[in-house]
Amino acid sequence: MLLESYDFAEEDFRQRQVIEARREAETILAALDKGKKNDAWRSLAVDEQRRIESLEQALIGVQSGDDYQAIRKSIDALNEGTTHLAEMMMDTAVSAALKGKTMDETDFRRRL
Repeated sequence: MLLESYDFAEEDFRQRQVIEARREAETILAALDKGKKNDAWRSLAVDEQRRIESLEQALIGVQSGDDYQAIRKSIDALNEGTTHLAEMMMDTAVSAALKGKTMDETDFRRRL
């Protein structure tokens, strides 16, 4: 009976890993969808956009499966592949927030 419960625990753990990976995949895909609507997306080179979209499709392809390692690998690849886009989105947000403000208005010098 103890061995049987151990076997079930392993399977429960594996299933939990898959469920959590699927949820993380949903989160990153939703963030990418939002990112594609950002001005930074249009600033990317076409080949970089295509590479990201290829990584996106790869994740979508494995997301509903039961192979935790495949889902995890695709999540990591898409995360890495979108790093430049995330940096550009941050730059865009900071630029928009600071647009038209002087250094005194940003309060940078008082913090230093």
